Amino acid sequence: MSSSPSPTHKSEKWHAFTIALTVYSSLKKTMKAKASASKEVKSIKMKELLFLLRYDNYLMFLQSILEKNGQDQYRVSGCRCYPFKFMPPKAKGQHVNDAMDIDNEADYKEMVRKLCHDKSGTIKILVDMKQVAKLPLSKSGDETSDPSDGDDNLKSSSHSAADFNTCLVQWWIKLQWLHKNEEDEGFTYVGPMGPILLTPAMILDWCIRKN
Repeated sequence: MSSSPSPTHKSEKWHAFTIALTVYSSLKKTMKAKASASKEVKSIKMKELLFLLRYDNYLMFLQSILEKNGQDQYRVSGCRCYPFKFMPPKAKGQHVNDAMDIDNEADYKEMVRKLCHDKSGTIKILVDMKQVAKLPLSKSGDETSDPSDGDDNLKSSSHSAADFNTCLVQWWIKLQWLHKNEEDEGFTYVGPMGPILLTPAMILDWCIRKN
């Protein structure tokens, strides 16, 4: 029997995250008898995110962080992601040195494994805007522009699959926000036949059928 975790319903759990996004700005400083110089100023923006952790929603987690911080002009995909740091909830003193680097889906699954049975409070996520800025920018609709891709003819089936996964992430997030219950963590669709309780699996199936 394999010891690796599988995406079962038992592993699904809502968690509260504090997203610490490091952003950068330039500050011009004028000195006497000298030309003005620019200095990079670093600041941190804090946001709260409630997210349903699963082993198979890595891209959704990344895109949710961007959406929450108003950075939805950037798009993640299977081949273009950004790294972040995960601060274990029980890390003594909450030092950055205690943070776990999440660079890929395998790291994300390990994070989910650590948290799936954890009943502690808010979890801290550290994101650097310089890493986010390396992602492709959204043009219009679901199309994206990647500054590093100079040849428009370099299209492949892998890119098509990545684009499809990106669309699924965007639709999944929008459907969650649209049908989120105000009084609890569930989702409800109100249609002609009355209210219908939505599960995460139903929302994902809805996204796939939308395509």
